Amino acid sequence: MYLCPVEKILTNNLIFSMKTRLLLLSFFVTCVCGAWAQGPNNTGTYYQSANGKSGENLRTAMSAIIANPKVVSYDGLISAYELTDTRPDGYVRDWYSCTTSYRHGKDTGGYKQEGDSYNREHSVPQSWFSKRSPMKSDIVHVVPTDGYVNNRRSSFPFGEVANVTYKANQDYCRLGSSKTPGYSGTVFEVPDEIKGDMARIYFYMCTCYKSQCGNWSGGIFTDDGMVSWELNQMLEWSRQDPVDAREIARNNAVQEVQKNRNPYVDYPGLEEYIWGTKKGNTFSYDQYEGGSVIDVPTVAMPTFSPDAGTYYNNVTVTISCATEGATIHYTTDGADASANSPVYTAPFKLTNTSTIKAVAIKDDQSSYQAAAFYLVTSEQQGEDPEPAIDGEIMLNADFFGTSYTGAINSSDNLDLEGTENGVTIVYSLANGQNRYANSSQIRLYPNNELRFSVQQGTITGLEFVFVDGTPNKTLKVGSTTFDDGKWTGNAQQVTVMFGSSSKHARISGVKVSVAGGTNIETLQTTSLSGKRVIYNLSGQRVANPTHGIYIVDGKKVLIP
Repeated sequence: MYLCPVEKILTNNLIFSMKTRLLLLSFFVTCVCGAWAQGPNNTGTYYQSANGKSGENLRTAMSAIIANPKVVSYDGLISAYELTDTRPDGYVRDWYSCTTSYRHGKDTGGYKQEGDSYNREHSVPQSWFSKRSPMKSDIVHVVPTDGYVNNRRSSFPFGEVANVTYKANQDYCRLGSSKTPGYSGTVFEVPDEIKGDMARIYFYMCTCYKSQCGNWSGGIFTDDGMVSWELNQMLEWSRQDPVDAREIARNNAVQEVQKNRNPYVDYPGLEEYIWGTKKGNTFSYDQYEGGSVIDVPTVAMPTFSPDAGTYYNNVTVTISCATEGATIHYTTDGADASANSPVYTAPFKLTNTSTIKAVAIKDDQSSYQAAAFYLVTSEQQGEDPEPAIDGEIMLNADFFGTSYTGAINSSDNLDLEGTENGVTIVYSLANGQNRYANSSQIRLYPNNELRFSVQQGTITGLEFVFVDGTPNKTLKVGSTTFDDGKWTGNAQQVTVMFGSSSKHARISGVKVSVAGGTNIETLQTTSLSGKRVIYNLSGQRVANPTHGIYIVDGKKVLIP
């Protein structure tokens, strides 16, 4: 298979993630002395309830196991990618481009060409499921990609291209007419090295969301899974590009993010039992005979503590292995570790930026190669409170995640809701009233309501951007009412009520100012035991904080 230059160097990205603590075991681990079977990748009895099932019953059983993932917010995906999609050099793993080196949480935003910024790509376009949760932020299928290439993909289905109309740098991805039998429209083709990954993501989507996917638009998903041409394509992609170590590592990291797994990664070839050549065979969760089974080491991959990331001045690194009696060999210069590399005996201090690699060896069996990138910097910015967010939010169908354009009669009091820059806006309607939203604005009728709220910080100002119309309106903060469409103050929630006149107003946006959060908790250093993610206010990860203001597990705290 073709590997672009970056991928040749940065293979097996998330295997090298320090967060992957789950053991990588063989697929045949039996019960000994009454102990539970370990399951693939140390999943234990996670899949036990699917035991003995086959065909559609197996898909139903798997759906019950992995459904209802505890997804992070859509905004939270940017931070979660540090766990699931980090290359060994610390940059973002880009699924659609092999010529980028994006920094986590920084190189996002606008783009004019490939290489400008990255964004969150819904491998199953969110327009197909109307942006509903949890699909909107399910990190299994929402992956980081170059923004420009993602835009060129649009919402075209995956397939193999005959006549190319667009290709990414070095022909990594391409767009054009389909050569896949059964479909002649435009398709988007991913590189060979992730075709199997994408296939198993699609198998996951029509299993996790089995009761919903038949109602999605896009013409790809059905109650049974997928339309035949796409299903056949995905089955073939999965056979040609079997599960590899990088995919296993991402699956382990996904479980840390949202507490579920992709069974098609844990059980290579599982799709054959549901849609393919083994459809009549019975599934056994701990005595599994799969299709494209890879040789998984029985020695656990080494893990690093603290996690890879950016540190101030120095960081002391500990390497461990869950396999008892294994010897750890490591390097600090980025070279692959082997049995000839130095033996790890004790924690060591890094004072310069380094890539550490390590393997664990026992009885001539070697683990997967593990790696972690530590950026050590002497630059430390001040720890002032975060600046206020001051921006314009566009109010339209895309913002609220609506699947319609035009006036719709509502009979169920359904609220429309969207979030941007930490501000949540709810557009409420009384029972039976019309609503209107398109690509450029929403229309507010008499007695309509908009609620603005923030979870952290306070709203300090609102100003509406009207396309036309200025109906009677009031703004309410708690029990206090204000007139006009412009407000300044300090509150966590502001409600906008439109009067009873017969007029309406079309609003294209609203200018919202939000002050940074001031709710700082106090945390003693004794409370930092266990696995805690700690940053200073400049975004640098801190292994052993002393005193000051830090971000601990996503919350701002004061360590006295």
